[in-house]
Amino acid sequence: MDRSGRGVGSMTALVVVWWLMGFGPPVAWAQSDAALRDRVRQLVDRLESPDTKARDSAAEGLIKLGARVVPFLPEAASVKNPEIKTRLETIRKRLEQVESEVDGKASLVTVKGKGLRLTEALAALQKQSGNAITDMREQLGADVTNPGLDLDLKDRPFLEALDLVARQAGVGLTFFTGDGTIGLTAAADMDSPGEPKPARPAKPRVSYTGPFRIELKQIGLIRDYEAGTSSANARLELAWEPRLRPMLLVLKAESVSVLDDHGRSIKPKVAMEADEIVVRPENPVAEINLNLDSPERSAARIATLKFKAEITIPAGLKTFTFPRLDQPNVVEKQGDVGVTLKGLEVDEQVWKVNVELAYPGEGPAFESYRQGLFNNRIWLLRGDGSRFAQNGGFSNTSSDGGKLGFEYLFVDAPGKPGDYGLVYETPSKVVPIPIEFELHDIELP
Repeated sequence: MDRSGRGVGSMTALVVVWWLMGFGPPVAWAQSDAALRDRVRQLVDRLESPDTKARDSAAEGLIKLGARVVPFLPEAASVKNPEIKTRLETIRKRLEQVESEVDGKASLVTVKGKGLRLTEALAALQKQSGNAITDMREQLGADVTNPGLDLDLKDRPFLEALDLVARQAGVGLTFFTGDGTIGLTAAADMDSPGEPKPARPAKPRVSYTGPFRIELKQIGLIRDYEAGTSSANARLELAWEPRLRPMLLVLKAESVSVLDDHGRSIKPKVAMEADEIVVRPENPVAEINLNLDSPERSAARIATLKFKAEITIPAGLKTFTFPRLDQPNVVEKQGDVGVTLKGLEVDEQVWKVNVELAYPGEGPAFESYRQGLFNNRIWLLRGDGSRFAQNGGFSNTSSDGGKLGFEYLFVDAPGKPGDYGLVYETPSKVVPIPIEFELHDIELP
């Protein structure tokens, strides 16, 4: 399994370096949140409806959207109507409960209709699943088509449904977007422009389990004449629904099993221990490389390739709000989790915000937090509720005694620090989800 390290560029080219190194466009999170923020505002407004059914429906709608709506809910202190304040507090508690009940199930979607436009199908998939999809075709120089589709998808797992829609529409998908969404691209296997291939079952190199998707991207056979050895390499991509924002992927190396079409075992060349990789939310995908013994020459196919893994998901997301960015050493606590705004340093157009997090205990659980804290989100908040997303790099500044320090950079924020508060989002716990994949009937080169 490949590991990758990432750093932060110089101040003079900070934003450009951030993009080039794969961390996504500076305002990507703010853009992807815009539709959600508007939807939350609509539902919150309906909480004041004189119609009881409308109020109940709005509350249920907010809860169905999940814990990702919490940052967009009005603060209780700003709400004057006691009934609305009570409803919002109830919704917050329910969302915290739902978020802590991570079960690793796929989002089920239903899209039916004849002649549905691609944009309509994608909008339905996003609304029902909470997973963002970005059309990248124009920025990649491809034609932006919007074909009509005949769809009959009922309670289908989101990733399966998305593959079927993309296939019928004649477009491709990429999970390497840099902004945490799934990207729409031109299809690599189109017969000709404007002639999409009809939908058909997924190729044998694609498999699904729950909210995860595994695809075999490449198999290579290598002959080292100097060493007198031969080997094989399988490159796979493990993708997931973007709403999950996983923290850590652990491959159970001892579970790797590969059989050729004669029933012979192809032994993996990996250590008999767990291998792990920290994953980030900018790209909802991880690359896995499996080194294998070379198959026998008489083998034409891999009959089965299977392995087990464990992926750690953040749960019980907590949002900490600091009224003033320019007030140092302010501590906020929720349960066992504490966040301290240590201070702010202004370096011309760059604001350096130092935050310290305190989690209970040490050992494996704390290590999971440490790995996943790189997925935390932070933004500046004005008095009118508008946000300025973190658009620079960050670094881990300390790790000692159950506390972790981070420095976050904000570039070219309008106004002065006193105009802003600070909001910080972090999980209260992590949940490991076991997953198992199996691919069949794979042609050898």
